[in-house]
Amino acid sequence: MAGEIIKTQGIVLSIHPWSQTSHVVTWLTPDHGPVTTLVKGAVRTKSAFLGQYDLFYRCDLLYYARASGDLHALREVTPRNLRAHLRGDWRATALAGYAADLVRELAPPGDESSAWFDFLDAYLEPAPDEEPLSRLIRLEMDLLGLAGLSPDFSGLDPAAPWTPFALDRGRCGSGERTVRISPRTVAALRRPDAPDVRAEEKKDAARFLGVFLSYHIERPPDIRRSLVSLIQE
Repeated sequence: MAGEIIKTQGIVLSIHPWSQTSHVVTWLTPDHGPVTTLVKGAVRTKSAFLGQYDLFYRCDLLYYARASGDLHALREVTPRNLRAHLRGDWRATALAGYAADLVRELAPPGDESSAWFDFLDAYLEPAPDEEPLSRLIRLEMDLLGLAGLSPDFSGLDPAAPWTPFALDRGRCGSGERTVRISPRTVAALRRPDAPDVRAEEKKDAARFLGVFLSYHIERPPDIRRSLVSLIQE
């Protein structure tokens, strides 16, 4: 791969300044996983890159794969989906940013990321009928599934008011660190948008996922708590 010109698609996960005129852009690609490129002269007045990429865009890419290091040189970019709806929906934009952050951290390299690309591409599309907290729960449950980290509820006792869940083992039962989970919370985790799921059950599901994520991928809990508060305003 090193020294080649790579042609692929990419979804913009993050953009950071490199200098006064250049950017570092991280993309999710379906065949190479997360890829970081240097975009030289990105914000110069006559740059060919002006307006061609922004957060969450899906684009066609050409980049030069460097022999050493992880920062490749972007040669060409053509936008294919600008996600214009996100510019007018701040809750959807907040969820999109959180989704991009999770994907950047969890997505594997190489063509194993194809399913991640397809999921994120679909998730970033409009979902006007999906309540924001349901959308967050679905995002986290689906990404945990892609990462092979889905919580295992097969040991849940449907007749009991709650069942112990061992965070260290990722399943119902005893363990070094356990939390309580109820059948209704599990139902909300599996189908947060189901008509019989009550608001408090959905909040319990979101709290469980926050604890589960903090334990298994060591994400700072404050960021997620702020997001949950924001999307419920």
